Amino acid sequence: MIREIEIRDLVVIERAHIEPVEGLTAITGETGAGKTVVAQALGLLAGGTADAKAVRPGAKHALVQATVAVPDGFWDSLDPDDPAQQVRELAEDEAEVVVARRVPAEGRARALVDGQVASREGVAAFVGALVRFSGQHEQRRLVGPAAQMAILDAFAGPDAVALEARLRGMRRGLAQLDRKVEEARERRERAEHEREALERLVADVDEVAPDVAEEEALLAERARLAHAERLAAAAASAIALLDGDGEGGALTAAGQAMRAIEQAAELDPSLAEVLADLAAGEAALQEALIGVRRYADDLGAEPGRLDWVEGRLSRYDALSRRYGPGTDAVIARAEDARAALDALATGVSGDDAIAAERDALLGDAIAAAGELRALREAAAPQLASAVEAALQDLAMAGATLRVEVTSDDVEVPRDRVSLVMRANPGLPEAPLADAASGGELSRVLLALHAVAAAADPGVAWVFDEVDAGIGGVTAAVVGERLAEMAMGRQVLVITHLPQVAAVADRHYRLVKGTADDGRAITTIESVEGEALVDEICRMLGSAADDSAARGHAQELLARRA
Repeated sequence: MIREIEIRDLVVIERAHIEPVEGLTAITGETGAGKTVVAQALGLLAGGTADAKAVRPGAKHALVQATVAVPDGFWDSLDPDDPAQQVRELAEDEAEVVVARRVPAEGRARALVDGQVASREGVAAFVGALVRFSGQHEQRRLVGPAAQMAILDAFAGPDAVALEARLRGMRRGLAQLDRKVEEARERRERAEHEREALERLVADVDEVAPDVAEEEALLAERARLAHAERLAAAAASAIALLDGDGEGGALTAAGQAMRAIEQAAELDPSLAEVLADLAAGEAALQEALIGVRRYADDLGAEPGRLDWVEGRLSRYDALSRRYGPGTDAVIARAEDARAALDALATGVSGDDAIAAERDALLGDAIAAAGELRALREAAAPQLASAVEAALQDLAMAGATLRVEVTSDDVEVPRDRVSLVMRANPGLPEAPLADAASGGELSRVLLALHAVAAAADPGVAWVFDEVDAGIGGVTAAVVGERLAEMAMGRQVLVITHLPQVAAVADRHYRLVKGTADDGRAITTIESVEGEALVDEICRMLGSAADDSAARGHAQELLARRA
């Protein structure tokens, strides 16, 4: 339900504030006052093209804004990939959302959700899901198969609407699986073409069995072995200084110092700590001597070790140049190559798994399409009968309508619907677009929407001069039908018929005027009481002080009760 509509600086409207009620809200005005601008404003919210020329001269931008109450369960009813889900992510309150379109005189138009920039598609999907628009342009859309199918599904009921949504999801799923099969085929073909290279890569890497930690250790060892002579000389010098062949070495000196202090400590116990330090130092020197001797022994333990290390590292270098750079990259490429070869080995079974999944989904889709087809075929004659009955009251008593449902011969049958009409007795049947005049088509449109609305109670309806080409007694019936349609739901109608305006629960009037700078300007005001009688008189083509017209206007208004 739309709680508020605000329009600023759009064409001739400087500012308009409309608060539609639950029930029927009528918007009227003189020709040229801007009734079509109101429809244009609502169309912008539904994703209509933003035109900078529509900005009122002198204004920086035009703004159309609507506060929409969201019915319970609406968000959960949307498909996960429905663009309207974007609105939910931005909405501050999921129960009531403010959506807007801002059209600048220069620059890019913006869609807004609670003041935050949003996508035009998201706002349009949100508004389109909660508001149905119908106008003279709708007559052109109505002849299209998609619109006729939507009307049939709405009439068939929520099961048909849900099945159609589910079937759309299944078709998307089948398309995704088809893409997976194609991608797997392309990968397999590439891998087949590269099999020899992949196998050579894996064999080369497996032969060397590279390891990053080993490579780092070998590099360190090569650096040590390359300086073996200098390292051996340094070790020999250290051994001589530590041991000194038993005389004059650091160990001998440390032992002598420890014995001297040991004797002195017997006389002075305070030297005990010094004695302990000397003992620890002698032990550390002994450990160092053992380590240096072992190091010196290792340097000459493996003759040819340096050559082996150099050879091993050269194989690392060869792999890096061919498949690197670097051992990490070599190992990663080998893993990728193994995966590609595994995919070649298991590719057929993998494709079989995808094919099995697709077959299962295809079976479900075909079953759902058959179930939906049955619902549509059952609803088609009932829809035709309901519309024919509605047309009887709209001065088309001899009109007949037939709803044809056919299916395309494709993998998952896709239904097509067409409305075939005979507008007057004795005339041949023809597709709807060819069978009715403009006025007749307006009445068919109203009848179809009234029947569809009965099966779709959760949305608001906006009619833009759907009563075009209608007058006289038929106009009164149109008003009655719109009033009936508005029971329990919200309906806005932009109309020129007093018989329609008179049955509205709330009435807004567009008034032309002139701004201080001489530009045409339109204001909108709510009218009731005597002002409403005046407006109905104007719509009847009479002055407000015409007593006969005034009486007729009051008579029309009295029918609301």
